[in-house]
Amino acid sequence: MNSSVVKRAETRWRGLSGRRRDLLADIAVVVACGVVDLTWAYGAEEVEWTFAATGLLAVRRKFPSAVAVLVASIDVLAPGSVFAAVFCALVTVGSRARVVPGTLAAVATSAGFAIPLWDDEEPFSVTVAASGMVLQIVLPLAVGVYLRHSRQMVAMQRDQAVARERDRIAREMHDVLGHKLSLIALHAGKLELTGTDTETARLLGGTSRAAMRDLRQIIGVLDAQPATVAELIESSCRAGLRVKTALSGDLNALPPEVSDAVRRVVQEALTNVHKHAGPVDVVVEFEVVRSRPRLTVRNSPPARRPETHGTGTGRGLATLAAEVRTRGGQLSWGPQDDGGFAVTAVFEQGVDVT
Repeated sequence: MNSSVVKRAETRWRGLSGRRRDLLADIAVVVACGVVDLTWAYGAEEVEWTFAATGLLAVRRKFPSAVAVLVASIDVLAPGSVFAAVFCALVTVGSRARVVPGTLAAVATSAGFAIPLWDDEEPFSVTVAASGMVLQIVLPLAVGVYLRHSRQMVAMQRDQAVARERDRIAREMHDVLGHKLSLIALHAGKLELTGTDTETARLLGGTSRAAMRDLRQIIGVLDAQPATVAELIESSCRAGLRVKTALSGDLNALPPEVSDAVRRVVQEALTNVHKHAGPVDVVVEFEVVRSRPRLTVRNSPPARRPETHGTGTGRGLATLAAEVRTRGGQLSWGPQDDGGFAVTAVFEQGVDVT
């Protein structure tokens, strides 16, 4: 009975979207830290400081370094009453903060830990101070760095699994369908030579040969490496678009799952420009603001709609938006005041940009 309950709980947890799982995990962490710190709080003032520190943890994903410094400041004002909150904030610094802000936050937190020891009237013990530093500063940072590394490894393994699955599908299509289509073409050739039904044989042979060409193209797509953002932009320029890039962030610094989502957004946006606007001016902007990658693909209004305008299903961006949400981001699109069109993707996941 207990095992079945656990399995059902695991199934429901896995069925939740990434954002909902993060939200539930955040709520659980904040509540747990609040309960732990409240058990050590003494007096109304320390309880108030505990609630303040616990509330700051709610935004630690977006502002990990700032939250760590603020919570450490509260720990200085109310010593010992927000240990769990400081620990949690530093774990987030290690797992999500950029290198420079994260380092500064760790230094500031260490100073906030050491200064009260110097001012204490009791004799200063190096051993006690070092032990406390390891427990309250080094340990949570190490846990955060480990979580960051684990998350990157999981993403890399997932990408490798996808690549292996693509190769497997390509091999099976080549081995099974390719062989059967070759036999069909061979039998059609024999029918054509015997002259029993020449026209049907020609039609059958032509159809099988066309299917073989299509199969080779599909296998080529499955085997091929996806084009980079630079290659997508270059091919669009060759096709007539006038693309200007404004990249204030390093695309190579993105985690694999975010990098793939950025590439797909650029590909879909440029494809839509070709289809619905024709040869217009396009600006591809990428920047990292407060460790949040932001991509915008914006085109000027077309002088004349191309013949392919209105031929799409209209589901490309909607389908892509659902995938971007699974990568921890938001995709928005719509017409601009000048008559152009813009597609914007913002990702919540932190990026190291030094």
